[in-house]
Amino acid sequence: MILASIKLGAQSDSVALVLDRPDGVYLTYNDFRRNIFISKEQLSSDLPKDQLDFISKIMLADKFSYAINSGYQTVDTKNCWGFYQNKTLYVNFRNEFFRVPVFGAVCYLVATVTVINNGFYDPMFGYGVNANRTKEIKEFIINFYDGIITDFTIERAEQLISRDALLFAEYRNLSRRSRKEQLNRYIRRYNEAHPVYFLN
Repeated sequence: MILASIKLGAQSDSVALVLDRPDGVYLTYNDFRRNIFISKEQLSSDLPKDQLDFISKIMLADKFSYAINSGYQTVDTKNCWGFYQNKTLYVNFRNEFFRVPVFGAVCYLVATVTVINNGFYDPMFGYGVNANRTKEIKEFIINFYDGIITDFTIERAEQLISRDALLFAEYRNLSRRSRKEQLNRYIRRYNEAHPVYFLN
């Protein structure tokens, strides 16, 4: 996707995204891009809605309900794309919600994921003898313009920031070691230079 076209369109068919916006639940990525959300007031709960972590508590349940068109709709929480709470975005990854600490055209998050270790090979039974599950902390990256969460790799991050030719040229002039050490700083600089927009 060419950023220039997004910036051009931003003048007429989009709205700059600001951190200071209402808390709410986004059912889909497309809802998020269009800033269509379920507000705290719509959510049905016995919990006090003035609690700072009200929405995250709602999202711990298997299902939640919200008021719409003079009635209520119930949704499986695992099907919800994400929510916004206290100026922070949380996205659904493998049925858990994780905070997005670096938000912008290139988003970064850390998630605890379950990894299945296959164990060792047994000639009679094949792979999987003594297989077990462990929890690992892994880094992920999201391209704001498609909402897809992928493993954080240097190659993927470089691909995203390369959309800014001048910034990327400066980055490429660094030594290989410096590139690795400063990649997160360049992601932040890229985000500062390329503000994101909600679609109208």
